Amino acid sequence: PSVAAIDGPALGGGLEISMVCQARISTSNAQLGLTELQFGVIPGFGGTQRLPRLVGLTKALEMMMLSKPIKAEEAHELGLVDAVVSPNDLLNDARRWALDICESKRPWVRALYKTDKLESPEVAREILNSARVQSRKQAANLQHPLVCIDAVEEGIVSGPRAGLRKEAMAFQELFFSGTCKSLIHVFFSQRATSKVPGVTDLGLMPRKVSKVAIVGGGPMGSGIATTLILSHYPVILKEINEKFLNAGIGRIKENLQSRVRKGKMTKDNYDKTLSLLTGVLDYEKFKSVDLAIETVVENVKLKQQIFAELEQHCPSHCILATNTSTIDLDLIGEKTNSQDRIVGTHFFA
Repeated sequence: PSVAAIDGPALGGGLEISMVCQARISTSNAQLGLTELQFGVIPGFGGTQRLPRLVGLTKALEMMMLSKPIKAEEAHELGLVDAVVSPNDLLNDARRWALDICESKRPWVRALYKTDKLESPEVAREILNSARVQSRKQAANLQHPLVCIDAVEEGIVSGPRAGLRKEAMAFQELFFSGTCKSLIHVFFSQRATSKVPGVTDLGLMPRKVSKVAIVGGGPMGSGIATTLILSHYPVILKEINEKFLNAGIGRIKENLQSRVRKGKMTKDNYDKTLSLLTGVLDYEKFKSVDLAIETVVENVKLKQQIFAELEQHCPSHCILATNTSTIDLDLIGEKTNSQDRIVGTHFFA
């Protein structure tokens, strides 16, 4: 017999190989799933046939359609994992389990021929049809989820061997499809964006932000200020005159009062949150901030002037951020010697 010892991720082919074994033992760190559909293919090593027989059709379809792994505890409850043990005991317990199978103390289980978790043909048909409807609704232009459902159905209707043949033929065809190539490209491209040479490979840590300054109290600036004080950050809001400053503070008060009216905030919380806001007309208090965010109108010369002033009045460690949507950051920081700490930032409600 063979027993899979699982510690960490067992995704795609890793889980499929483990399902061929007579038992699966894992640690609590294990994650198990068939994630192939996110790459434009279907499980190709028997996953469409064995997973439904181990966890039931509904859960198996959910795991495959959503490419959604489950944790060890849930896998144990479902019957996908036979035991969850400590990492130190994993190998010994897996060996012991295999010996117990040899000695007939535990059953010799062949997942491909299990039927106790499968629903009746009538119920299975309803589940499969429902999955097709859901798939067409969520991904109308993708065919491989429907192909996966067809492979599962083939195994239920015509037997697991027929299901394996259909799965293998479908996998081979899908693997060379444009959809598969595109989704694999998307997968690796997304991960490549998180790897920046000279930044992510140096083990750099995020800077601590304790106080934030905002230049501009218009709708955008007041909205950002509201978000920050709700997150318990002290905020300094700067405007060019009393009229604009009072208008900005008024917007923030209205944002908070709206939460009070909706029952999302108590009056005490309102007062405490508002106390984190300080309105100013100059840069005197900017000398203690860790992040300064500019939110003025899209005017290059005005932004260049503001960033020159921020460089002069903010501490050298302060991150200088702009909320611009259209202007090049290098152009905004052209009049400064701090281009290495000027960033773009956006807040979405």
